[in-house]
Amino acid sequence: MFRALARSQVAPILKTHALAARRGFTLIEAMVVVMIVGILAVLATYSVRKYVSSSKTSEAIEMIGAIKAAQESYKDETFGYFDVSQGNYADYYPANSNYGRDKVAWGGTATAAGSNGARWSQLGLSSPGAFTFVFACVANNDPTSTPAAPPAGDITIGSWPSAALGKPWYVVEAKADFEGNGIKTVFVGTSFTGDLFSAND
Repeated sequence: MFRALARSQVAPILKTHALAARRGFTLIEAMVVVMIVGILAVLATYSVRKYVSSSKTSEAIEMIGAIKAAQESYKDETFGYFDVSQGNYADYYPANSNYGRDKVAWGGTATAAGSNGARWSQLGLSSPGAFTFVFACVANNDPTSTPAAPPAGDITIGSWPSAALGKPWYVVEAKADFEGNGIKTVFVGTSFTGDLFSAND
């Protein structure tokens, strides 16, 4: 059934294998390597972008937590929340015309009496850091008032209360436009829910 190959028949086979081993990669093998390198590059780029995005948004999340804590401390002392932004979501702090792209120190130059910076100090809030996000905090101590939703152009929250809560409330908004294209990354925290709402994060 099996027959032995003559020495003269074995030599060409061994020579063919030796040539194949010396000739290098085939085109298909090279394409597979390039494809694997490409996939790894895409995964690395995605991971880096996710890490950078996470590091940027963490400042907003941490500051909203600090603002909420400051509001609760203020309420413990004065029996009401402090309307830092005076009912106006357009009154963001710190002053930063390129919010999302430039970093501005908390406190900045707007610390004169009557300024928004002075009102944040009155809340008992200060920070040694610089921020790419800007912040607004609207509050009302009238239990018959309905919480003011952040601007729809910033974020739309489907579960937002449509009637009075029967208690005082505050809303904190943080926003940044990282690309300068009008698409804002927004975070919203409130006194009436433990949820942190977000858009484009």
